[in-house]
Amino acid sequence: MPSRLSHLECARCARAYDPERLVNRCDCGGTLLARYDLDGIDLERCRARPPDAWRFRELLPVRGAPVSLGEPRTALLPVPRLAGRWGVDALVKDDGTLPGGTFKARGACVGLSRAHELGATSVVMPSAGNAGGAWSLYAARANVRITVTMARSAPAANHTEVLVAGGELELVDGTIADAGARAVDIARERGSFLTATFAEPYRLEGKKAAWLEVFDQLGDDDGMRLPGTVVLPVGGGVAALALAKAAEEVRALGWTGDPAPAIVGVQPAACAPVVRAFERGDDAVEPWDGPCDSIAAGLRVPAPSEGAFVLRVVRASGGAMVAVSEDDIRAAVRDLATFEGVFACPEGAAGVAALDELARSRPLREPVVVYNTGAGAKYVDVLS
Repeated sequence: MPSRLSHLECARCARAYDPERLVNRCDCGGTLLARYDLDGIDLERCRARPPDAWRFRELLPVRGAPVSLGEPRTALLPVPRLAGRWGVDALVKDDGTLPGGTFKARGACVGLSRAHELGATSVVMPSAGNAGGAWSLYAARANVRITVTMARSAPAANHTEVLVAGGELELVDGTIADAGARAVDIARERGSFLTATFAEPYRLEGKKAAWLEVFDQLGDDDGMRLPGTVVLPVGGGVAALALAKAAEEVRALGWTGDPAPAIVGVQPAACAPVVRAFERGDDAVEPWDGPCDSIAAGLRVPAPSEGAFVLRVVRASGGAMVAVSEDDIRAAVRDLATFEGVFACPEGAAGVAALDELARSRPLREPVVVYNTGAGAKYVDVLS
């Protein structure tokens, strides 16, 4: 793998770290970001490779053979009937066809591959649901021991996914925040590598591959094309930060002259700490007070660890944070399936619900890409 990974850099204090060591956060507590030597990376050489998740391997951190389950390039689908309703050129990036039926496979394949090649033999992570299942599948593929902590209220299907894949599952009372605290304890007790969201540098890089795909799919022989607006769900916020990082890198490479897309993050009104901070003009995100109860289980994140980072990125892009109701999420799942044939998860359908309001209230730069992060078939119990 011709990775151009050069170093890790703290997003808070800019301290550099050796990328050949297993490491979690910066000593200052900041998130570590993978940085690459971008000199001379040729777009046409990348495009000569198969169109899978590893096509742009220079911009991914894995140096050896990846732990792979055959991650395909997923569809970028025009949605003409919904686009007509909104009055914009719109497409859906559908990651529901990835292993485990979720975009979490992207973070798992890259994060687990990199941890494995740096010597990790056991990992531990908290999960709101889908990430635990996806990482368990890739851990099984790599013969790496995995422990997943999850709230008892997480979907039973996600509990089963972890166990069927041979992972150890520990259920906790409370929320993903409580699961996160327990994962930290287990990492200390056992010496396992902690792979919680933003606790290691490489999950974000896997999520970045989705946007490299989108830019390539929209592009032509002359280069990549960036969307005008991307509407995506925000739980922990990895997808939003990965989008901004991907745009930054391809622009620095000269693969496009387009401006970076406006990022519109969507949360359920029942659990919307980043939306609340955005609307108040706050720089910090305070934990959500009260229950985080939504059918979009992956968005039940009451205290995102990098909420302030997400706010900065969304604001810098000229985007927004939007909250949608449970009824609107359910209606959006039906609309996307009925009008366009895409059976989306509630998290992904939340973007469709947001667009119904956005198209009426503000001009949107086109094309607009809505990110469906998983397969609706995993949610039939709450959608029926």
